Formats: sequence, structure tokens, C-alpha cells
Amino acid sequence: MGKLSSVSLDDLPVIIKFILHSITPTDALEVISELREKLDVQHCILPSQFQVSLSRLRNKGQTSFSGNQENSGQDCVTLLFDVIKSAIRYEKIISEAWIKAIERTPSEGEHKIFDLAMLLIIYSTNTQTKKYIERVLRNKIRSGCFEEDLLQGTFYIHYLVLKDVCPSILSLAQSLLNSLDQSIILFGSLLYRYSFMFFDTYCQQEVIGALVTHVCSGNEVEVDAALDVLLELVVVSPSAMRLNAVFVKGILDYLDNMSPHTLAFSKEHEASSHIQVSDSVL
Repeated sequence: MGKLSSVSLDDLPVIIKFILHSITPTDALEVISELREKLDVQHCILPSQFQVSLSRLRNKGQTSFSGNQENSGQDCVTLLFDVIKSAIRYEKIISEAWIKAIERTPSEGEHKIFDLAMLLIIYSTNTQTKKYIERVLRNKIRSGCFEEDLLQGTFYIHYLVLKDVCPSILSLAQSLLNSLDQSIILFGSLLYRYSFMFFDTYCQQEVIGALVTHVCSGNEVEVDAALDVLLELVVVSPSAMRLNAVFVKGILDYLDNMSPHTLAFSKEHEASSHIQVSDSVL
């Protein structure tokens, strides 16, 4: 395991497959903890380009990343994740050990983009661990270990892998938006935002559909959070939002037929501003 960092990216999937297949119930947590520490996929994917693009995304916004990431090692990284997904799907001890290894990582500085990517992948692969992962995520968000920069980097580095589990990511976002904790609600909102910005047209439609459901839920917190995301998407991704104008029009019609009291907004003028900006997309 100590030589893992010196293994070429081309050979990494085979090595990881061998390690995962050799795990036993008694050494699972120890092996996965060491593997998590040694395996840093982020630096296999053009770290200089990663930093520049994150800066551009943070400062100017980005409408879409689908098909724009050029990286000779991406196929090997995708294959690596396929190996890991296969292992966690059929070996419960591996998925549980991986979650526990991340859970036991104490501080923000020790967490990696790979940690968050693994939680999202396990969440989509192993239904029995969903509640466990949600609990770990909520605790990490509350403690400040999982913040926007980490989530943003996770989508940028691993969007090709994550787009295959888009429905599960949206399901997780929906669950987080039902929280009473503002930091958790914000994280759920960011999951929606980055799913729309980084994934393809089909996933974008699913994001808008999920946000429409939140708007129509009648829950004040969900409605406000969903409208905030829609407003932000109108600003940062106007061309993509135009393709979903029919959904936005449906929201406008729904809101027009409701009284301010029924809308349950904290401030009526906030709802009006959302409607006006959304209407500019149509």
C-alpha cells in the first residue's frame, strides 16, 4: 500500500481491484482507511487546470461542463471508479468501511474531493447505507468539513462519473432540503445547482422538475430554497434555462394562482422578484 502513490494511472484500476478483492471483515476498515489516505485521484486530473477552472467558475460562473473536460487520464479514472463501484455493490463490508473511514476523518483539512465523490457513489449504489450516509453528510456539513469549495471541486473533477448517478444525487438533495438547518439546506441547494451546471440536458430537466416539486410543496423553507436556486440558474445559465422555459412558465402560473398568504413566503416582495427574473427567461 505504501507504494500506491508511485503506481501509474494506467495500472491503478488493476491494483485497486486486487486490494479490494483481498479485503476481509477483520481488516476492512484498516485497509480502506489506508487506501483512502493514499489514493488521491484529484492529482491525476490536471491539477493546474483544476485550480484555474475552479477560479473561473467561482468568479464568473459557468453554464455547462458537459464534454469540455480534456484529460488523457479520464478513461483510467472512470475505469477505477467502475472497479470501486463493483466492489461496494457486492461487498457490504467495503461500502460500510469506506463510509466509516470518512466519518472518522476529524478535520476539514484532512478531507479530499475523493471522499465526497465516494459518498455520492455509495449512496447511489448501496441502498442499505443511504440513511447512514445522510447522517455522516449532515454531521460533516454542520461541522464545516464539507463546504462549497469541496463540493464544487468534486463536481469539476468527477462530473463524468457523477452524471451517471444523477438521480441519486437529486434524491439526496431533496432530502437535505427538508432539513431545518440552514447549512444543510444550502448544501442541498448546491447539489441542485452543480448538477444543473455540470450535467447534460436530461439531468438538467430532472433538476428543474425536482425544483418545481419543491416550489409546489407548500413548505416555506423548500419553496424559498428552490426559488433561490432557480433564480441563480437564470443568472449563471440563461441559455440552458431557456430550454426549460416550459417548467419555469408552470411555476409562474402556479404562483399567480396563489395568494401571498398561501405562498407562505417570509416576504411577499421576495416572491415577486423571483417571478420577475424567472419571467425574463421565457
